[in-house]
Amino acid sequence: MAYREMSDVTRIQYLRSDITIPSTVYEVAANIYAAYLGTEEAKSKTDKELMTKAVLDAIELAVTTEQILESAGTRGESGNINK
Repeated sequence: MAYREMSDVTRIQYLRSDITIPSTVYEVAANIYAAYLGTEEAKSKTDKELMTKAVLDAIELAVTTEQILESAGTRGESGNINK
């Protein structure tokens, strides 16, 4: 997983608007955690382990999204990542 310094000023830039990472990560982590609860993995892990996994997955998703959007922006593309 990519290392990312967490701070209150970290943001993902999407076109001309900013998306604050903490609130986005919290929401995505909650959705991922809810999805994990319905899996076989939930039977073998504690709630804390599943929450930690969900948060780490949400952070990784945010970092990957930021990298893709930044890369698309530097190429002058409209966000088509399938090239």
